[in-house]
Amino acid sequence: MGHPDGPRPRSRLQVRSISADYTVLSNFVLRLSETTVLIYLDANIVQYCADHGDLVFSRKRTARGLDQELEIELLALADLIEVAVQAEQQDLDHRWDVAAPSHLMEELFHGRPTSEQREVYASLREAWRDLGLPEHGQPDTEEVNRAETALLDLNLRNPADRRHLAEAVALGASWFLTLDKDILKKTRKTPTEPGVIHAVTVGRPSELRSKVEVDPVFGVRIVDDRGLTSP
Repeated sequence: MGHPDGPRPRSRLQVRSISADYTVLSNFVLRLSETTVLIYLDANIVQYCADHGDLVFSRKRTARGLDQELEIELLALADLIEVAVQAEQQDLDHRWDVAAPSHLMEELFHGRPTSEQREVYASLREAWRDLGLPEHGQPDTEEVNRAETALLDLNLRNPADRRHLAEAVALGASWFLTLDKDILKKTRKTPTEPGVIHAVTVGRPSELRSKVEVDPVFGVRIVDDRGLTSP
């Protein structure tokens, strides 16, 4: 969605960030009804944002040979960021936060991340520390362990994936966004609809985007297939 009067407006919630564009990710905030909504981005989503920041933050197609399905998902993230800015301009009451608990950050910083990746990871961690933690707190270790045990029946191939999903459950996240095919397949009842695991909706960015609408009266809403809004 474009902005005919000039560049896309930025959020006023400016966390001390390394890059102005990456700040948009760390301040990925939507105003929605009366509830602060928590989104958990799987590690692969955060990595894609870092690797394809020009597309996600500026819609510049600088990478050649980008997989079409991946491009669709990255553009869906770009749409969600734009909706976040629109929603905040409407001055609604609350926001969407992006989780960055320690286990996720440890995985992201493990190995040798590029300088661009480190910038995104640090910005996300700082936003979580400054905005998310006061609202949501750290996931309780016992609750995470119980959730992880309950998720064993999914038979996820990667134990780290199960841990991330368990953290989302323990934090009470509304959505767990991922592009991991194993997670997506094993959390669904039907292939075409996001799964729901212990009240956490598990889906692709494009699936969340398809359920978000901007109403001139009610602002940003999530609408399900029955036409109901949340919360």
